Amino acid sequence: MKANRIITAVFATLLPLAAGATTLVIPASGTGPGANDSHWATELTLHNTSASAITTTLTFHDVTGAAGTSAVTVAPRATVSIADVVATRFGRTTATGAIDVTFDDAFARKLTVTSRTFNKSDAGEFGQDIPSVDLASVPADGSVVVLSGPSSASDARFNVGIYAADASTVKWDLVRADGSVAASKEISYAAGTQVQYNSGVSSLFNVDSQDNDTVQATVTSGRALPYGSVVNNASGDPTYVPAVLALSDRRINFLGVEFGNYGKIDIADANHDGTLDRAIDIQTSTFPVGFRVVVSAATPATFELIDAPSGARLADANGTIFWMPDARFAGTSTTLRLRVTADGTTEIITIPVNIH
Repeated sequence: MKANRIITAVFATLLPLAAGATTLVIPASGTGPGANDSHWATELTLHNTSASAITTTLTFHDVTGAAGTSAVTVAPRATVSIADVVATRFGRTTATGAIDVTFDDAFARKLTVTSRTFNKSDAGEFGQDIPSVDLASVPADGSVVVLSGPSSASDARFNVGIYAADASTVKWDLVRADGSVAASKEISYAAGTQVQYNSGVSSLFNVDSQDNDTVQATVTSGRALPYGSVVNNASGDPTYVPAVLALSDRRINFLGVEFGNYGKIDIADANHDGTLDRAIDIQTSTFPVGFRVVVSAATPATFELIDAPSGARLADANGTIFWMPDARFAGTSTTLRLRVTADGTTEIITIPVNIH
């Protein structure tokens, strides 16, 4: 028995460790005809700075999810360029979607991925660079993304799209140049899907576009990467509009948490940033600890725990939480995150926690 254990241990040290994967996302690519006699194609370029060959897996995502894969190997210090990648690698004649490029973590900073999506016309090519984004940095719930539209709505169309890395819900707001919100819509997306709204103001919000329209996308659950594209109607020349992370004034006032029904805030969110000013302390016990999340809003608020830690649950509709942490979590820190909806908006509240 002892000899068998020793032999097993030796073999275990000789086996390679399972490698992680890095994924870079190109949120928009395409092939085929578009509006105003445009014809689109995406060129994908991969460059290897390593002394070893890198094998990647390309995955095309459209409204149905993952819709095809293709393997690409880049030789040491070499460059591979794939013309009209959506057509040549995924066999599509007309399509718009995102492309994931996945490869071994060991090459995380040794493979660069760039793309160019362009309109081919008799006058030549008019193109836009669409940069790759590390999947790990895709905006998560609570993020506010700003997409700026054209200064002249009559001269250019404003396309808006999104790639959902996980199952996600996004609240879209159309903000006019004067600051008024012309329309809002909340949409849920399945994991791994990509959707583009061509002439996005009319197709997404069902209103006419105006000069200097801005689209704000608030990720209320999951992880999703919005993007935009402004295309000149006369020339077909496109300009990519990247996701710009921003902060907005909070419309739901998170007052803090209270222990017991005494009408007194025990720990506050004094700076109103949606995160409790300091961590609450929770003791492991055979009995649950209760506290209430307190918000101020004109309309009754609804609460939902996001990825609730083990033993935590909402006890009622008033934001009361009962939590009985297991003893194995003693000495650790974590966060409680709640999705709160009131006054026509949804915001994320964060509560840091120390478990004793």
